[in-house]
Amino acid sequence: MSIVNAAAGARAADYIDYSGLAATDSQAQPETGFSAILADALRDQSTNLSLAASGGMPGMPGMPGMPGMPVGYMPIQNQGIEQAIIAAASSGQVDDAQIALFMLCMMMQSNQDGEFSMLMQMMSSMLVKIQGDQEAMRGNVMSSEYDPYILGLIDRGVFGAGMSGFSGISGAVMPVEQWKPATPVIISDSRLRSPEIYRAVIEQFQVETAERYRPFRNGSTYCNIYVWDVTRAMGAEIPLYTDPSTGQPRYYPDIKGAKSMGAIAMDQWLGTYGPAYGWHEVNAETAQMHANRGKPAVTTAGSQGHVQIVCPSRDGGFDPIRGVTVAQAGRIVTNYTHISSIYGSNSLKNNVRYWICE
Repeated sequence: MSIVNAAAGARAADYIDYSGLAATDSQAQPETGFSAILADALRDQSTNLSLAASGGMPGMPGMPGMPGMPVGYMPIQNQGIEQAIIAAASSGQVDDAQIALFMLCMMMQSNQDGEFSMLMQMMSSMLVKIQGDQEAMRGNVMSSEYDPYILGLIDRGVFGAGMSGFSGISGAVMPVEQWKPATPVIISDSRLRSPEIYRAVIEQFQVETAERYRPFRNGSTYCNIYVWDVTRAMGAEIPLYTDPSTGQPRYYPDIKGAKSMGAIAMDQWLGTYGPAYGWHEVNAETAQMHANRGKPAVTTAGSQGHVQIVCPSRDGGFDPIRGVTVAQAGRIVTNYTHISSIYGSNSLKNNVRYWICE
């Protein structure tokens, strides 16, 4: 199955029929470019959605919105956006990676649950493979008729992921219920690493003030949730949910029968399964220098039941007296401190382990 058919089939029921945009029209004007074709198609879709919400479609009097569907959605056959995409692909205007990027944008728009992290990581992966003027592509996406909230997430999380300046960043979308995943607006992966990006990923979770991590509000602390959130956004997830037999990550909401990992279980998972997912144990200085290059690193403390994010140090170095610099939730919530302010010297020497992921 082609990438076009796979993506179109996944969300076929969410698209509106505006079949007046014929394939021959797209092929007759190749100079318009695929992103311009799609932006026009999305504007047409927005008009049709508004008409559907008000009770009818052009040429189809009396066709109301379907009972039980959100306002503005009608499950009509997919003959519009997909035709434009297929026409652009067949005329050589676009490659599979560019098709995938725009299909993922549409999947975000139609996702009623608001769980966008995986889609945004897929978009970032697609973006680095697309040839041509990416700033022009960004302009076309930003000028389309997606919801402004969706556009903000895409702009910061996909098109802004490699920028050196991060002023004015909005925080990640974080449900108070810790068992639900957060939705970061800044993400990274192995192709997008720098201390600035890593710092931005960490800061977006606002650990010192976010209700999600407030200690003891349900009688517990949430160091494992914070490490889960940050490593997911870094494309190096230490999972909260795993298959109890295989240790493979499980993803919300598909967690029936899964093991929910606390800090001790995360330490054990890193030792047993971590190497299969790019994690391996190092010493403190190596962990700090790894983080200083913008690469994910964490600490665990075995039976003491604590995990932390090793974050880039402000001076770019490693302090052998005060130890690595960390961000953490737990009894203490902090965006930046040295590990020696958290552990006594005996615990720091005998219990703390350091892990990095390439």
